[in-house]
Amino acid sequence: MDFQFTDEQTARRKEFFQVCSELEELKPAEFVGFEALYNFDSCWEYDRRCAKEFAKRGWLALHWPAEYGGSGAMMDRVLFSEARGYHGIPGVDVFGVGMLAPTLLAAASEEVKREFLPPIAAAEVTWCELWSEPNAGSDLASLTATAMKKGDEYIINGQKTWTTGAHKADWGFGVFKSDPEARSHHNLSFLLFDMKTPGITVRPLLYMNGETIYNEVYFDDVRVPAKNIVGQENEGWAVVNTLAGFERSNIDQIMGMVRGLETLVAYCNETKRNGQPLAKDSVIRNRLAQTACDIEAARSLAYRVADLQNRNEMSLMDASALKVFASDLGERLAFLATDILGPYGQVKFSRWAPMNGQWESLYHECFVFTISMGTNEIQKNIIAWYGLGLPRMK
Repeated sequence: MDFQFTDEQTARRKEFFQVCSELEELKPAEFVGFEALYNFDSCWEYDRRCAKEFAKRGWLALHWPAEYGGSGAMMDRVLFSEARGYHGIPGVDVFGVGMLAPTLLAAASEEVKREFLPPIAAAEVTWCELWSEPNAGSDLASLTATAMKKGDEYIINGQKTWTTGAHKADWGFGVFKSDPEARSHHNLSFLLFDMKTPGITVRPLLYMNGETIYNEVYFDDVRVPAKNIVGQENEGWAVVNTLAGFERSNIDQIMGMVRGLETLVAYCNETKRNGQPLAKDSVIRNRLAQTACDIEAARSLAYRVADLQNRNEMSLMDASALKVFASDLGERLAFLATDILGPYGQVKFSRWAPMNGQWESLYHECFVFTISMGTNEIQKNIIAWYGLGLPRMK
């Protein structure tokens, strides 16, 4: 691929960064870490404000076909994600805009596209993803929640868990067993439903500090219109695989690391220990330099995945490789920062907290990305089987 931007792309990138820079100035003091979005009303309102600003500019529908309100090219979407990641701006529903919308474009009926895409582009509806169950996480095909068709409805029963933002979401998408007698991977259906539908109960999974981002969701004879299916009945596994590629190809996480490293380097230049700036410590310098190289490698991988996706040549292995590398790198960066900050790295919401306590939050959150969207162990299996052609263990 060609890494050189065109003049038009350079101008668009400048616009994306300018708008996100202006929105960053409005960020609430409580907005530290991803979890703040779901724990503070001020942060949720800020997210909605950013979303409306992006929707007004048509940026939530970048790279959509024009008939559904889309504009721009795939690279515009990548550059927009770069700007948001660097400035730490929310406003793009990771589930609705990032995962579901491209999946609908690839796999949904025309009726479903016409009904559900416009509200996503206008930032009128927020979504959550209902996949994992108490005994079905990375091995999603073993799920037990059912969606049995009766007339023009599906009746859903069962439980989902670790559902991010279910307590805030307007709608949800999930995969359910629709034919208990069919063989594995050909017995699941992908459905869309209003989270306020009678029979849906959301219960928070509280952290030790009382905050919540994840939830358990229970379905008790929940009736969903049959027209809300994405893809074909019992072929939901194919839709899941389509969505998984979009879920793992974003660059915003990597650009967040770029910004985080910049703030960490500035801290090391300004903070003295034993009369010398931390930046003069050879161990710290080497670790920062290695991390900088790794971040640039991750950024190159993200550009490659975006280019492959733009040409419809992306495989599961490509997305999995980026996911493993970037999530592991996020952990290493968070560990490095807390090593350098020492006891101050454990402080948040205090005048003693360096960089507004962002590393305390990132240290706690960093492991999530190695587990969510399919654990890194599962991703390595995908790379081995589908990328390298290695045999499966018997």
